[in-house]
Amino acid sequence: MKNLSTLYIDESGKSSLVEKADEPFILTGVILDEEEKSPVEGFFNYIKRKYNINPDIPFHSYDIFENPKTRVLTDAQAASLLTSLADFISLIPIKIHIPVVNKKQFKSVLGVTSNDDFKGSKRRKEMPEFPYRVCACILFKWFAKSLKSNKSIGEIIVDARRGGDYQLIKTLYASKQLNNGYLDPVSAKLIEDKCAAICFAEKQFLSGGLELADLISYTAFFHARRQMSSMSKIKLDLVWTEIKKKSYRKNLNKVSEKRIRDFFKIKKDGVHKYLKSI
Repeated sequence: MKNLSTLYIDESGKSSLVEKADEPFILTGVILDEEEKSPVEGFFNYIKRKYNINPDIPFHSYDIFENPKTRVLTDAQAASLLTSLADFISLIPIKIHIPVVNKKQFKSVLGVTSNDDFKGSKRRKEMPEFPYRVCACILFKWFAKSLKSNKSIGEIIVDARRGGDYQLIKTLYASKQLNNGYLDPVSAKLIEDKCAAICFAEKQFLSGGLELADLISYTAFFHARRQMSSMSKIKLDLVWTEIKKKSYRKNLNKVSEKRIRDFFKIKKDGVHKYLKSI
């Protein structure tokens, strides 16, 4: 039987270029091999029971640490929980990659000066969701390299989000086509040959891998917004310290202007000509 690796994907922030333009968007990828799934799920079940969290409900970090309607832990209890979670992340053999988009920079590269620029052709109307596609493409290429090095087959499990599901499917389909412009031919062929399944998990779907991706994405988003100090009482920074050690870039992977231009085939001196061509 071939080795199986799963890529879990979770997003934080708004991917759309027309929403919360001052905030970043991140798409978190976590790779977990099949033999690690059971320990991860077992740990989250243990944590839920220890802190009187319903074991039949997925571990959603926002609901546990922030949401006033669902948070029941004191600061001391939350700090104890996050200390345990940081230790756990330090011990498990996972791979993490967190592409982050600066939406102001993204619009500048495309030559967008106002939301009116998104009106008109079908291509223009799709542009607001392009940050998701670029980040997804980065994760697919990273996953393809991991599958090749481990001689594994792969599956993708995504925390379902309205709109994001469509963007992910569209990007995955395009990525599997040779000469697609999304991925280089080698990565596209690897995705085509080795990525066997994709699952969109609804809010009540229990999965230790998704719970882990949720925690990592939640934590990374505080760092991306430079708001980690606001969670110092509950020691969220301890979790971020361990995430960085396991991350592909040892930090967030900031999507560069060059990466955006390459994705859309925009020459450096032709940035402001792009809109006129679509």
